[in-house]
Amino acid sequence: MRLVTLASKNLWRRPARTVLTVLGLAVSIAAVVALVGLAESLENSFLDLYSRRGTDLVVQRRGGNVQLTKVLPLKLAERIRTVAGVREVVAGLADMIAFEKQNLYNVLINGWEPNSPVWDRVHLLSGEKLREGDEHQILLGRILAANLGKKVGDEITLYGHTFHVKGIFESFSVHENGAVFMLLADLEREIDRPGQVTGFAVHAIDRSPAAVQALARKIEALDPQISAKTSREFVESLSQMKLTRTMSWLMASIAIAIGAIGMLNTMAMSVFERRAEIAALRAIGWRQRRVVGLILREALIVAGFGALAGILVGVAAIQFLAHWRQTSGLVQGDISFRAIAEGLIIAALMAVLGAYLPARSAARRNIVASLHGS
Repeated sequence: MRLVTLASKNLWRRPARTVLTVLGLAVSIAAVVALVGLAESLENSFLDLYSRRGTDLVVQRRGGNVQLTKVLPLKLAERIRTVAGVREVVAGLADMIAFEKQNLYNVLINGWEPNSPVWDRVHLLSGEKLREGDEHQILLGRILAANLGKKVGDEITLYGHTFHVKGIFESFSVHENGAVFMLLADLEREIDRPGQVTGFAVHAIDRSPAAVQALARKIEALDPQISAKTSREFVESLSQMKLTRTMSWLMASIAIAIGAIGMLNTMAMSVFERRAEIAALRAIGWRQRRVVGLILREALIVAGFGALAGILVGVAAIQFLAHWRQTSGLVQGDISFRAIAEGLIIAALMAVLGAYLPARSAARRNIVASLHGS
């Protein structure tokens, strides 16, 4: 009889214990796939937002962690445009608001100049784009408009003032689909930031890494208070991203520890109850290595079913959050294959670490003593 077949039969001799262990591992792997996958998806979607718009450098005020509280003078854009190697500069002001009645929090508001290329880079589903002089008028992202139940011509209250929905747009980015767009002058007035912006997106003529780094140094030489980072460096430096990654792995690690303890307990109990059986196998000629291999196969079968269930649950959780109104404007819903691979590796490690020590201990026990139950 093949070892895999024998291992499967051994597991189903104790179905309740096997199923509970599989469920425990499934929770651990689901936590890795969902939490870590969400963190990676969030980072990748932010990076995609800049890279697909052709942004090579993000210029902001140097220092500090909360990006939205740091501002630069809008007139700095003209100085940046004069730097050799700069093709385009896009100025933007950002803020976060909440629609508490609809349970929508951390809704992004972007203020753009009337001539900003951003207006031409989103697809208008209905209504019209904003033009210079359109005071107290906004565009709503597709997801946000659906969550608020708003359409073109409706009114919405922002910062205590009434704004009119002039259009509803769709973007490739889930973050923009859950955002509000308004003219820069309107947002400057509402948050009391006259002549100021959160930062600048710089498009380079030569997009090679060396040329972009050289351009960053030239821009930073304009003012010691500004920082020019590549899109990837900027996204990775965001305190929100760092916190999300840390918290995701912290929570996933707790679930992994619980799953590992469950696996170790199951395999230790299984080996303890089968001391005489293992001794009998040794007595008829099984080598220690083969006994250890049998028990490791049992653990890997349990881990395999647990990993499969956990991946399915984790992916389902991400899809649910992508369609849940409270998080649909933040979660893109794409599947992180890296997180799935990490989940599979962790499941295999838990199986090996949880089974090896009990298996080795049982295989090395005195055969006569084990047969007599001592």
